[in-house]
Amino acid sequence: MKRVLIAPSLLDAQLAVDALSSLGITTHIFNANAAGALGEVPFMQAQPEVWVDDDAQEARARGALAGLRDAPPRAEKRCAHCGELNPGNFLSCWQCGRALPD
Repeated sequence: MKRVLIAPSLLDAQLAVDALSSLGITTHIFNANAAGALGEVPFMQAQPEVWVDDDAQEARARGALAGLRDAPPRAEKRCAHCGELNPGNFLSCWQCGRALPD
């Protein structure tokens, strides 16, 4: 197993795991429940870590995570039904729930 990410939060670690999982890379999150130990242990030892099972997938996983980190934000989308402006990564309108255009 190889560590590919030390995440600032459990949410960031889970997003990374989900992205790698969609590429077929098997991962694990270590220190998922260590936030409660902050103050008792150094914070760097309590941060969530993402590890890949297969050492051969390390470079691919690091590349995928770098691509996510460096990707420009998507342009906002306007809902054709209600006219509400939505973030570019939304699939449906937060206001009316209708599907947004690709």
